[in-house]
Amino acid sequence: MYKVDISNKNLIQLNKVSYAELKLRERFDIQEWIDSNPSILGEELLIIGKEVALPSGIRLDLLAIDRAGNLVVIELKRDDSGNGVEWQAIKYASYCAAFADEDIFHIYNEYLCGKNLSATGKEKIEEFIYHDDGLDNLNIKQRIILVARVFHPDVASAALWLRDEYGVDITCLKLEPFSDQGQLYIQPTIMIPLPEAKDYLQRQVVKKKENQLKQMADESLAVADYPEDKLRELLRETLQRESPLTLRLIEFFKLLLTEDRTFDRLEVIDHFEQMAHIVGTHKHGAGGMLSNVSQFLTKPNNAHLRQIISFEHSGYAGSPKTNYYIMELYRDLLADLINELE
Repeated sequence: MYKVDISNKNLIQLNKVSYAELKLRERFDIQEWIDSNPSILGEELLIIGKEVALPSGIRLDLLAIDRAGNLVVIELKRDDSGNGVEWQAIKYASYCAAFADEDIFHIYNEYLCGKNLSATGKEKIEEFIYHDDGLDNLNIKQRIILVARVFHPDVASAALWLRDEYGVDITCLKLEPFSDQGQLYIQPTIMIPLPEAKDYLQRQVVKKKENQLKQMADESLAVADYPEDKLRELLRETLQRESPLTLRLIEFFKLLLTEDRTFDRLEVIDHFEQMAHIVGTHKHGAGGMLSNVSQFLTKPNNAHLRQIISFEHSGYAGSPKTNYYIMELYRDLLADLINELE
């Protein structure tokens, strides 16, 4: 990088330095720069979480949302990326794929409270997303941005392979520091995907979009066939999630277990209204609570829930649902789990 001396018509080469020799740290320096100005990553992003604790106990560096409503996992390495950072980020993204809308709002509200800002996460996210469908597109897809001063060749190779072969939306971005007379300059450079290939890649995305949407819809309505021990394990994990949605899901199941029949939307909404002291409140009332539960049932990662419950829909994941029914084969299993956890 060069600094221009306009008056003397001269270029002054800046010195390449490392963050380590400047005694700058990943978490307390680089992370803070991106948090305060995420546009350095080359696009408009809304940071919604910092040092976000995942169910496994690990923490991801930064969590953001892009204008399309996708969750963006941002993983930072101070100088060298190492040779396994992409797998670490993929693991984080897989956890984020299971987040319900309420989980995302909760994470953002905590982030806003930590900055002494008003906790209105849902409204801020809704304003930021540019889709006409608003929150219906929230977390449909997950993205990864890897940030480092230098990328290990293995990481670059793996990122290219994941993009080309499996359609993983992964970006490698260099943040290179330069110094000059006590001043520090940062140059961001997107390595992957190459800017020159951006138009081509966008055309490829458009061509694949219909197939991807169909595949996501199929996955959102797919029904699992787990053996009872595995099903019990997955259900227990779901019912132990720390989220306001968990209370609503449990009350939803309790209602469906009261009688061996289907329950329509209005019956569930009425139940949520009566149980507001347990399930809490929602901006859009009891109908909004049922929408949250229905969205959770059609998350691709929740096929185990669709194994135990049936519902009517119009053939796609976001369609209205009604006539919910706990399958007879699994009623005792679910009732035992709920009793065990209470």
